[in-house]
Amino acid sequence: MIRIRSSAIVFLAFFTVCGRGFAQGKQIGPPEQTQFSAEDESVQKPVSIPDDVLAILSKDELVRDELEEEMPPEGKPPQAWFSASAVHLSGPDEIDLVVLGESLLRGANVITFWVFRSAHNAYELVLTAPAHDLIVQKTRWNGYKEIEMSAESAVTFTRVQFRWDGRKYAEFREKTENIR
Repeated sequence: MIRIRSSAIVFLAFFTVCGRGFAQGKQIGPPEQTQFSAEDESVQKPVSIPDDVLAILSKDELVRDELEEEMPPEGKPPQAWFSASAVHLSGPDEIDLVVLGESLLRGANVITFWVFRSAHNAYELVLTAPAHDLIVQKTRWNGYKEIEMSAESAVTFTRVQFRWDGRKYAEFREKTENIR
């Protein structure tokens, strides 16, 4: 009778699963970026920004102000003003977007984030806010992942948690602490 140690079985099971993933061309590891920061030069896994998203972004007050100042050709914001990463806010079948302001839309310690939900073959803007960091949480509310944003000044650190209210992300909780 052959005796196989439990650690050998675990190793073989892991090797079989990983080997099958590599053989089928699947990525092993984190599927998407969930943490974004004003300190990063760009998103880790950039995706192209669809025209309907650019149209919505061009109506944003910050973007409109820059459009008036810069007057780019065609009167619409260039792709270079933004970077985007695909995320899954509700389920694995939809592709939602986190868009970050770049270039002229980037502050020194704060960046504007726009979160878009994929719905009915189009995108809907469901959250806009300036912050230092945006984190798509693993926890869910009403079927959507919670989002946390944070920023700090010279004297305070603020963290805001957003939850899905059925139409958009709404502020659920804010906590501001003095920096010591």
